[in-house]
Amino acid sequence: MSGQRLVHVAIEDDWEACARFGEYDVATRATMFDDTGFIHAATASQLAWALTGTYADLAIPLVLVVLDEEALAAEGVAVAWDPEGPADGGTPPVPRLLGAIPTESAAVVARVPLERAGDRWLVPDLAGLGVRP
Repeated sequence: MSGQRLVHVAIEDDWEACARFGEYDVATRATMFDDTGFIHAATASQLAWALTGTYADLAIPLVLVVLDEEALAAEGVAVAWDPEGPADGGTPPVPRLLGAIPTESAAVVARVPLERAGDRWLVPDLAGLGVRP
């Protein structure tokens, strides 16, 4: 299965802890899926905003999870597009995953460790991963 792809920024410890149970249900930093009803995701062009807006002050390991939309749908996880987008209003609608991510499925295409340079997170090279622009 190979469809459009999205990314989700996860705290590495959260991802590993959830993976033991087969599904990841953390919406975003310190927020569970049950509290919001969705898991935050992003396109390639929205990733820098997510890293600087939500995770800038964290200096613990983060991982970028690359997700296949068709495989998510096959697992029963729909993607909704929030028309409001980030507060800056300069980006297109933001994807929201309407279910937990099955950690051991074709939906998870890759996990890319994120790196810091000084006080900021670096956006990794997503070329070849098929992430929506």
